[in-house]
Amino acid sequence: MKTYVKDIDKDEIRSGFLVTTDRKKNWNKEIELLLEIDRICQKYDIPYFVIFGTMIGAVRHKGFVPWDDDIDVAMMRPDYMRFVQVAAQEINSPYFLQNTYTDGRIMNWSKIMDDSTSAIEEWNSNIHQGIFVDILPMDIVPDGTERADILDGVLRELWMSVITPQQVIDGLKGGGTTRVSRSTLERILQMDLAERMSIYEEFCTKHFDESAKVAFQMSYWCNRSKPVAKECLQNILYMDFEQVRVPVPAGYDEFLTQIYGQWRIPKHIPTEHEGVLMSVDIPYKVMMRDINRDLLQCGDYLWHFED
Repeated sequence: MKTYVKDIDKDEIRSGFLVTTDRKKNWNKEIELLLEIDRICQKYDIPYFVIFGTMIGAVRHKGFVPWDDDIDVAMMRPDYMRFVQVAAQEINSPYFLQNTYTDGRIMNWSKIMDDSTSAIEEWNSNIHQGIFVDILPMDIVPDGTERADILDGVLRELWMSVITPQQVIDGLKGGGTTRVSRSTLERILQMDLAERMSIYEEFCTKHFDESAKVAFQMSYWCNRSKPVAKECLQNILYMDFEQVRVPVPAGYDEFLTQIYGQWRIPKHIPTEHEGVLMSVDIPYKVMMRDINRDLLQCGDYLWHFED
């Protein structure tokens, strides 16, 4: 195994936080996946950059935020669409490109993961659940113009048609008003999941030039992120990250201040993946099989005990 994290076989304290060897091994796998993304992007000249906690890590820690456990990268929507198209031919087992089209999971982003590892986020044996790197599309959001507001309304309705089609159907039956014409929505709602997702993504791409601001829409719509000017993310510089170098937008300070406020002051915030079962050594199929077996045995024991 090639190592990208210094002293991977030693626990250490970073910024007052215990970083275990297991965490370092997970980090190492995530960097390995990041380098696969970088390989593809370099080959096809596709711009990308690290974002959110990974961006803070690169700027503030020259590596992972000690209490973070994943890597997030982002691409402008047109670049993201190109990446997903070429990555489908470039990625080979045990790596896997996960998105709605490849795994039937409703998500408006993609993951590159390693199927020989485990990152169990949900108890669903029908989807791939290896250690992963998130690849996020940056899409247009309102910039104060009437046109951008209209487009945001359309995009919200198209996305609702993807994730909660029955709710949209009920709204139409109730006489609700929509940005998208009733006949168009009715036609979309008769399509399968992949077709509905495709319409949403095509609209994102077609109208990408019609707002000066972008965000990861899922975070923005949930009030967890704020829009930033496209110019803030366009120029790229490279920074040290553990023992590799990663692309960071030159406007990182503006971006991070907009999202996090006083981002230069470390705050021990629990990771979003606190409950995820992670292992570099155990494939997710094996982990899920063995845990299910053990739970069944435990259930049998409890049943006999109660008798």
